[in-house]
Amino acid sequence: MSEIRIKIPEEIPLPFLKRKIDELIKEEEVKWVLFEKCKEEISLSEEELSELEKAREGAWKETKKKYEL
Repeated sequence: MSEIRIKIPEEIPLPFLKRKIDELIKEEEVKWVLFEKCKEEISLSEEELSELEKAREGAWKETKKKYEL
């Protein structure tokens, strides 16, 4: 598993922040599992998979921008 080091302002309570980060990680993990399962189920071609990955990356880019990740 990868690790990320971040600087946290003193006024932000750590338990709250940790809970939010854990929730985000669980959500992303579920999304990836579902994404991989869908790829297997619908048997997309390499070109279709590439387009799907581009769409997923675009959506993730918007999420990162929204949460300033």
